[in-house]
This record gives sequence, structure tokens and C-alpha cells, in this order.
Amino acid sequence: MDAVTVRTDDVDQARAEVGRVFCPHRLIPQAGVHSVHLRMAARRVGGVGVIDLDYGQAVRIQPPALETFYLVQIPRAGHTVVRHGGHTVTSTPGVASVLSPHDPSDMHWSAGSPHRIFYADRRAVDRELARLLGRPVDDPVRFDVGMAMTTSAAQAWARGVAFLADELSQPTDASLFDHPQVAARFEQGLIGQLLLAHRHTLSDLLAEPGNHPNPGRLVRRACALISDHHGEALTVGDVAQALRVSVRTLQDCFRRELRTTPTAYLRACRLDAAHRALRAAEPGASVTSVALQHGFMHLGRFATEYRTRFGETPSTTLRR
Repeated sequence: MDAVTVRTDDVDQARAEVGRVFCPHRLIPQAGVHSVHLRMAARRVGGVGVIDLDYGQAVRIQPPALETFYLVQIPRAGHTVVRHGGHTVTSTPGVASVLSPHDPSDMHWSAGSPHRIFYADRRAVDRELARLLGRPVDDPVRFDVGMAMTTSAAQAWARGVAFLADELSQPTDASLFDHPQVAARFEQGLIGQLLLAHRHTLSDLLAEPGNHPNPGRLVRRACALISDHHGEALTVGDVAQALRVSVRTLQDCFRRELRTTPTAYLRACRLDAAHRALRAAEPGASVTSVALQHGFMHLGRFATEYRTRFGETPSTTLRR
């Protein structure tokens, strides 16, 4: 994991330090402003990151095309006027701005407008989109500039970003993301949720119904693959990619054949494996270690789902 923390009132230093995290850009204090009060904490793991950034004063920011990454910028207060890709959006705590890699931007941040910014590597976005579609992506994806943060899908995604920020703020060797498989799985899920929650140039393809000539055979192959590999950093996108279908096709076939989803089936396999591991655990084992080994990062959710499935808490099973 990489982490950078910066505090400065000097405009030139602020420009340089923010440029190291993102890219070189123009930073112009607005009329009557002669300094900034920059506070920045940037954390990154793999292809994703969270940057908490506050200039303290009204500034104008003009980055060139980002080229290699996407940004989702969420004001926690105040507002920002963002011009990007021929569109203008007034961003507030209820409306994030999304910068795609292909066009320069011109942004006016108001005074008192701290932002939480989600960073996603372009290659990671392309990989996850290919998993969702079931084929490689030829054209670069462009997101709509304005993202409503009031929908249930966007709020679920924002909770994931908050969880990422919290874990990346933990001391060395104290974060869930110290485990590479856990970090990779969470990265895929967070980018996948963004691709499904916010409109972009390939959203219509993702929404197309998935038709398959032999849904029963596809589901049997998927179940066998999940049963054999659920202990690995496996996502539904990985399963779809291995079977050369889109995630939507796989989901539709699971609903038709089993009246469930691939995600639910994968979680059930992991819950069953965790149950077996807890029953066979050696002295000194912990519920946390077993949960993490089986891909459960949200320990509270794991405990709730475990109790629903087995009628007792994980700790009760472990004590037997």
C-alpha cells in the first residue's frame, strides 16, 4: 500500500504535491486569494485509491487528459463547477463529478469544499468491464460527468469507498488489504459496482439480456468451477470470463435454473467452507482469521449471514 500526507499553505508546493499524486496541472487561486490551506491524505492499493483533498480556499484547477486513470470526486461540503468532455456539472455532496482519461478538465472549487476522491487505474477498469461483458473491451469507456449520489446503487458504492479509505488508513500489518487476495477481490468489486451504478458509454451493453443456448449446462459448469475455486480470489466476473459469457448472461441463467444469483451461490459455498473450517479448527484459531481466509471482509455481515445459514454464531461453532 502507498500513502502520502501533505499539509501546506504555499500554492506552488500544493501544485507540486497534488501533481505527484495525480498529474501535473494548473492551480490558480481565485480573485482575492493569495494562499491555500492544502490538506491531502492519499492512499492506494493495487489499481484503486482514495484521496481526501481540501484546498481550504477557492481555486481553479486545470488538469490535462488524465490518460491512465479515472477519478470520482465527491465534495463533502461546498460545491465545484466541473467542465469535462464538453459537459458542465455543478458538483455537490449529492452529485459527484467523474473524470474519464480522455479529455482535459477545468474545475472551480469553492472555499470550504473538501473532497473525497476515488482513483481507479484505467487498466483495472478495462479488465473489470471485460469480465462483466464477457469479452475484451476495444473502445475506451467514458462515464457521464455527473453522478447522482442519492441512488441506492451509488450509496452502496460509496459505502465501499468509505470502507476502502478506512482500511487504507490502518497501521502497517493491521489492514485487511495487507492480504493481496483480499485487496484484489475488493478492487474488482468496487470497480464493478461503479460500472453498474453509474452510466457510461457501454452501459447499454451491460444491460442487454443474456441469452444462452444451454443455460442448464452453463450453470452446472459455473457451479463446478465455484465449488473447486471458492477459496481463491474468485469473483463472479472471473467465473463469467472463464466460461466466456457476460456476467449478465451468467446471472440470467442462474436465476432461471436455480432461482438465485452467482454471487449468492459463491457466498454460500464460502459460508459452508468457513463452517467446516470452524468445526475443525485447532486451538488458538479465531473467527476473524477463518472469515478472512474464506473471502469475508465485512466481519459483521459474515456473522449475520453465518447465523442465518447455520442457526448459530461463528464463535459458537468454534467453541465446540
